[in-house]
Amino acid sequence: MKNVLLLGDSIRLGYCAFVRKELENTAQVFYPEENCQFTQYTLVALPRWLNATGIPKEEIDLVHWNNGHWDAAHFNQEDVSLNSPELYGVMLGRICRKLRTLCPNAKIIFALTTPVHPENIPMANPRSNSEIEKYNAVAAEVMEKFDVKINDLYSLAKTNIPSSLYADYCHFKEEGYQILGRQVIRVIRENLNNN
Repeated sequence: MKNVLLLGDSIRLGYCAFVRKELENTAQVFYPEENCQFTQYTLVALPRWLNATGIPKEEIDLVHWNNGHWDAAHFNQEDVSLNSPELYGVMLGRICRKLRTLCPNAKIIFALTTPVHPENIPMANPRSNSEIEKYNAVAAEVMEKFDVKINDLYSLAKTNIPSSLYADYCHFKEEGYQILGRQVIRVIRENLNNN
């Protein structure tokens, strides 16, 4: 049985139980119960989350991970995002290096940040799809440098999840999360088979 670790923000929280259930005959799927938030938080908490799996880090076969919504968000309506695109790229690189060190045998997959509601309904900590696209472009450059595969959940959601399947500004209803989850499952299966 393979071992898979899912990391990420509330979008990951929305599909992780579905992914675990669908992969139960293929892999043990581990994930933090908490939101992995922004890149600095992910970097700092990563050893704790790995220890919580209860298995040796060398036995993690695949890590599917995302950060982005928190990094791009304008918290408390500030003029600037929590992390600039440049700092976001630096932090993604640090997480890549840490994952490679802590999980030396794992295939790493990075999921691009999903779009916010197409009608851009305001919220306390806004971000726009044009900003998300900029942050996703930064992520794609970093992942190419580190030879990390991309799971393009942004394009999937933009094309296949209508506004009626959004629960709010950036979260989805169960059917929307299942659309994301099915792609996550497919990508994990493909990469476990090639591992």
